[in-house]
Amino acid sequence: MSEKNPAEKHLHRLYEGVRHSEELDDAVIARVKALREEEAAPRALVTRRVALVGAAGCAVAAGLALGLPVLLGPDSGGNAFGLVIARAAEGGDAVAVSAGSDGLMPCDGTYGSYIRLSLNLSVTGGSVESVTYRVTDSPMATIDRPSIHEPMTEHAVVSLYTEAPDDYGDEMPPGEIPETVTIDPAASDAPPCLDVNGNVPYLTVNNRDAFWASDETIQLLGAWLDLESRPWSDTSEYAWQEDETDEEHIERVERLTEEAWAEYDALQPQIQAAREAYLESFHAHAATQESFEEWQRSLYVSGFVCAADALGEARLEATATFSDGSTQTRRYRISFVDGCEQVLSERFDALLALDDDFSQCLEEELPWHRYPTPTEEEIAADPRLSAPIFQIEDVTGA
Repeated sequence: MSEKNPAEKHLHRLYEGVRHSEELDDAVIARVKALREEEAAPRALVTRRVALVGAAGCAVAAGLALGLPVLLGPDSGGNAFGLVIARAAEGGDAVAVSAGSDGLMPCDGTYGSYIRLSLNLSVTGGSVESVTYRVTDSPMATIDRPSIHEPMTEHAVVSLYTEAPDDYGDEMPPGEIPETVTIDPAASDAPPCLDVNGNVPYLTVNNRDAFWASDETIQLLGAWLDLESRPWSDTSEYAWQEDETDEEHIERVERLTEEAWAEYDALQPQIQAAREAYLESFHAHAATQESFEEWQRSLYVSGFVCAADALGEARLEATATFSDGSTQTRRYRISFVDGCEQVLSERFDALLALDDDFSQCLEEELPWHRYPTPTEEEIAADPRLSAPIFQIEDVTGA
C-alpha cells in the first residue's frame, strides 16, 4: 500500500471529526393472539432472547411494561417473521426502541457528525434460516476532496458498517461498509449480534454538511480546514496515469507536491487568520469546565438532530430466508421519538458521569470527544442510558 502524501498525514487528526445514528395493553395482546390464530404455520423457531420476550406477554397482564415481538402476516406457505425490536403495536404505529444493547444504542465512535448505533437484529418467526439486511433510499453526500487511497466522490449518509468484535489494538482489522449484512438467527440470541462472518454490524449516520453548519465554532473550524487542505483539493492528480512510466509518475508527483507546498506557503496569512478566529471561539467555550461541557452537550445533541432527515428517508430492509427456500422482505423506517432532544441531553449527563475528561480536547484545541459505550451494569444502574431515542415502524406496504 502506498504511503499517504504529506498533506493527508498533516490533516488526519484535524479531520478526525469528519467521516465518509410501553407499555402494551390488553388490546395489543389480543391483536397478537389474533395474528397467531390466523397463521397456519408450524411452531415458530425462536432464539433464547425471543422466547424470553414472548414470555413477557404473561407479565404484561400483571402490569409490567415489557414488549412482545411482532409476528408479521404469513405468506402463502405460512411463513412469517419480524424484528424483535419492532414490537407489536396497533395499526403499524411506530414503536419506541430501548437505547440499551437490546435495541438501538449509540456506542463508542459516535461524535461530531458521525453516529454509530449497535443494532439488535434478532428476529422471531417460523423456520427462519437467515436474515439479510441492507439500507435503501439513503440520501447521498458528496465528498469534496476524495482521498487518493479511497477515490470515492460520494457516500450514503445512512449505511451499515461491520467490524471485528474484539479490540485488537493497533492490529485490529479495519471495518467495512458492506452492501448487505446476513445473520443466522440461531446464533444471534445475545448481544453483540454477529453476522455470518463473525463481525459486529452497526447502523451509521454521517450527515456532515448539516452538522458543520449547525454551530458557529464548528463553521470557523471548517473554514480553517478548507484553507489548510486547499492546495491538495484535487488528489486525483496524484494518481498514476495511463501510459505513464513509474519514473514519470514519481517525477510528476514530486512536482505536484512542490507546487502544493508553495501554494500552502502563500496561503499562510489566510490560514493563520482563520485559525485564530476558530481558536478565539474555541477558547470562549473552554473558559470554564461548565461552559465547555455545555458546548459539548449542544454538539452531542446536534449530531443526532442533524441526522433526523436522512435517517427518516432511509429504510432498513430485512429479507428472511425460510427452511423451505422461500423468502420474505420487510422494510422499516427508523426515526426519533418525540422529545428526543431532552432525552439526548439527559443521556449526555449520564455519559458525563462516566467520562468527563475533556483534557485531550483542550490540549489539542479540537472539539472531538469520543463518548464510551455504556456497559450492561451501567445501563441497568442509570435509566437515562436506556431511555428510547429512536422509534421503528414497519413500512413494508407503504
